[in-house]
Formats: sequence, C-alpha cells, structure tokens
Amino acid sequence: MKKLIEIAGVLPVSEVNGPGKRSVIWVQGCPKRCPGCWNPEFLAFGSDWKLTPKELVEYVRKGTHSFSDIEGITFSGGEPFSQAAALAEAAKIFRRLGLSVISYSGWTLEDIRLTKDGSKLLKQLDILIDGEYIRSLATTRRWRSSSNQRVHFLTERYSHYRSKIETDEQEFEITLQSGGVTITGFPDQSVLRVLR
Repeated sequence: MKKLIEIAGVLPVSEVNGPGKRSVIWVQGCPKRCPGCWNPEFLAFGSDWKLTPKELVEYVRKGTHSFSDIEGITFSGGEPFSQAAALAEAAKIFRRLGLSVISYSGWTLEDIRLTKDGSKLLKQLDILIDGEYIRSLATTRRWRSSSNQRVHFLTERYSHYRSKIETDEQEFEITLQSGGVTITGFPDQSVLRVLR
C-alpha cells in the first residue's frame, strides 16, 4: 500500500520558515489542540489533497523551477510527525536532490525519538523546532512562537545560526496567489488586527 501525505497547503517559496528560501509544506491533521493555534484549519485529519512522497517532490519541483528557487523544505502543519513515515520518504528524496529539510512539531525531540517512524523522519532533518505552542509563553524569537519551543540543529548544515537563534527576531510575509492570501511566519497580534 502506498503511503500518502495529507496536504493542507504548499507555499513554493518563503523566506521566513527557516533558513534561506524554502518551500513550505503544511500537512493536514494534528492530534494536539494547542489554544491559540495559528493554523486551526489544519487540525482535522481527512484532507482531500493526498500525495505520495514522490508526487509531493514532483509538485514542489514544478513550483520552484526544478528547485532552483529554493535551498530547502520546511514541514509544518498540522503535525508533521503524525505522518512521519511518508514524510521521511519525501525528505530522503529532497535531501538526495541537495535540499535541506526542517520540520516543526508539537511533540518534543525526546518523545519523537521514542517512535519508530518519528526516528526515521528525524534522520532526514537538518533542524527540528519542537514543542507545543503555549500562548502565555509567546515569544518574538526566530522561527518560534512560544519560548518553550526549542531549535535543534541535527546536522552541521546550519550550525552558523546557533549564535543568532536567541537574538534574531521573528519575521512574517504575506503572499498573494490566485487562490487567495497566505500569511506565514510569525506576525504579532497588532499586525493581525490591521489585516483583519
């Protein structure tokens, strides 16, 4: 049986979801229910858009001029580690093509390591940003939305970011596409009020 990834959305190029220019893949489905979740529409499982790992790679290839527009891939969600086995296969292909791979997770690194499929995906990642979103711990630090979340450098590829991670501020971007508007990254509440 083919492994399918439930997709919530794909942004071909982003500069705020990890180092450099990256394609962002949001998966559909998350068993967690963090109060204040930024992507509540991605919580329910059962997306109509399902792709095999190879189909996902091909979809990203077409949206990025054969990957020339990006240096890597970011998995977000939803909860990527709820689909770890299929994403591990996709990540392995992306890495073979020379792309870096990072992922967000509401679970901690320690919890992920206890699962077979989670460990498979971890082996394909350059960076993991872990931890549930906790509204009362909101932060403005790079790539995180609450201060309990940790950035794990799992390879040396982006080790030069280690010294910047606690001093750099969050960024966000607004992308206009034919299907609507995508706000990604970490806008603060004052920005969101203006946009509403």
